[in-house]
Amino acid sequence: MVRILLVGATGGTGQAVRVMAGPAGHDVVALVRDPAVTRLPDATVVNGDARDVAAVSTALAGVDAVVSCLGVRIGQEPGTVRSEGTAALVAAMRAAGVRRLVCVSTVGVGDSVAAQSRPARLLWPRLVGRDRLAEAERAEAAVRGSDLEWTLVRPTRLVDGPDSRVATGVDVATGLRSQVSRTALARTLLDMVGTGAHLHRCVTVTGA
Repeated sequence: MVRILLVGATGGTGQAVRVMAGPAGHDVVALVRDPAVTRLPDATVVNGDARDVAAVSTALAGVDAVVSCLGVRIGQEPGTVRSEGTAALVAAMRAAGVRRLVCVSTVGVGDSVAAQSRPARLLWPRLVGRDRLAEAERAEAAVRGSDLEWTLVRPTRLVDGPDSRVATGVDVATGLRSQVSRTALARTLLDMVGTGAHLHRCVTVTGA
C-alpha cells in the first residue's frame, strides 16, 4: 500500500483519483483548501492552502508519494495557484524527504507541442488560453528544476467517462479531437505511483 498525498483533490481528476485509489490498494490524504470540507468518503482530509509550505508539510506526514492535480477550470482566470502551489509542494517535499511526485500538467506545453497536429498547434492555445498554458509552463519548470523523482503528465482534453485504453509517451501524436477520460487518467496516475514509471519524463496521455 502506498500512502498518497493528493493535491487538487476536489476537482474532476482529483475526485477520480480518490475513487480509484482505494481499490488499487492505496491510502489517500487529501489537501483541501475549503475549510468547510472536513470529510471525504475516500480520503483523510487535511485543510490547508497548497501555496502554503507549512500546510503542505503538515499534510505530508507519513506520506510515501504525491499526486498533484492542481489547476483551475477552463473558463476561470488561471491566476498563479498552479505555479505557486507546485513550487510550495516541491519545497515541502524536499524538506520532508518525500521523493515521488506525479504531477498533472496539460498537452500543448513544452515539447508536447511538436507532436500536435498543425490545427491543434494553431488553435489549442486559443481554446485553452495562452495565459493558462504559460501558467502550466511555470508549474512544470518548478518540477523539472527539482531533484525529486518526478513525472509530469500532459493529458489531452479531459472528459467524463469510463476507464479505457490510453497512449502514454513523450512523443504521442495528438490533435484537436484527442481526449482522455478523467477515470483513465486517474488510473494512469496511480499506475505511475505504484510502478515508478516514466521517472524524470514529461509524458502525454490520451485515449488510444
